[in-house]
Amino acid sequence: MLSYFLIILVGMVAGILGAIIGVGGAVVMLPATQFLLNLSTVDSIGTTLFAVMFTALSGAWGHYRQGNVNVSWGLRVGLGGLLGVVLGSYLFKEYLSTQEHVLTLMLAVLFAFLTIRMAKDTWQDIRNHDRIQTQVIPKAPLWTMPIVGLAVGCLTGILGMGGGFLIVPAMMWLYGAPHYLAVGTTLMSIFPITAVGAFTKLSQGFVVLPIALLLGLGTLVGVQLGVPVTRFIKPAVFKGIFTLLFIMLTISYLASSLA
Repeated sequence: MLSYFLIILVGMVAGILGAIIGVGGAVVMLPATQFLLNLSTVDSIGTTLFAVMFTALSGAWGHYRQGNVNVSWGLRVGLGGLLGVVLGSYLFKEYLSTQEHVLTLMLAVLFAFLTIRMAKDTWQDIRNHDRIQTQVIPKAPLWTMPIVGLAVGCLTGILGMGGGFLIVPAMMWLYGAPHYLAVGTTLMSIFPITAVGAFTKLSQGFVVLPIALLLGLGTLVGVQLGVPVTRFIKPAVFKGIFTLLFIMLTISYLASSLA
């Protein structure tokens, strides 16, 4: 019973984080399923991806009701991501599912990247907290959005991450979206990507379904708690905490890959 509660709680934390800073919650659920629930790397990736599908769906709907979604942009990224996630899932099944040390090393590199990006974002939030935020004029043409989706979808199929940590900054830096719109649109775009990836992983036998469903239940609650405050909350505190967490996870995954 306690383990069930723990799984739901992990999902809730992931959902709240996803709603506020625009990630699918995999950065919380993937290490939690490994280090707290003792799943293998392969099963953690598949189970996490299945749960992220719920985060994306719930978050996208919640943000859509708040007016935080650019549907056209979300469809552009999402359609590109469908091809990417099919490709990534094939590579995962055929070449990486039996190479756990390679997957663990890839996760170490990924969390190192997340550490750098989150630390940079935290510092910028602290520096700019008293400044008036203006919308940036889009610099990149919109036809590049499916390319962003393709890259993110491939990563999703391989490592089980929804890709929000890449799409949110792309929406802001490349296309000029304000933070709340970037978050909502990202969650919409990653839903089809994660849905295809999740059921592909399920068919391949890499999903522990009871855990995935409990995580998904937790994210449904967490996302709805996080969505209403997205326009008002200052995410610097969350980002600072997760910078420290990502440092620890980078070290843990790197040590495991070299063991």
